[in-house]
Amino acid sequence: MIAATGMLVMSTLILTPYAFAFHFDELVSLDLVVIHYALAFALFCSVIAYFLYFKILERTGAGNLLICTIIIPPSSILVNAILLGEIITLAEMIGLANITIGLLVLDGRIVNKILKINRNIDKL
Repeated sequence: MIAATGMLVMSTLILTPYAFAFHFDELVSLDLVVIHYALAFALFCSVIAYFLYFKILERTGAGNLLICTIIIPPSSILVNAILLGEIITLAEMIGLANITIGLLVLDGRIVNKILKINRNIDKL
């Protein structure tokens, strides 16, 4: 948890001068509601995600954490399609299929079943 907090604080400290130097006009013209939403998204999308990330690492190990990291892009594509009504493109569908196949191979249960079936057929 300390590492996650350090990463978030340092990234904020590093990017704040850049934001003020190159985007000062946009920052000054922001409405208070926009700032409220930005802070809410920062809290829910970054802070909670880091805490979940390190809790999964602590409880299940790096292998399962890798699988959780791999499913982030498909999850965001599906959530955007469901909640925001965005259209899923063919390239995204191909990417989702590749990730799904990769997860099945990483998991190994289906591959093991296929290999057991092949071994049983060879014994006959």
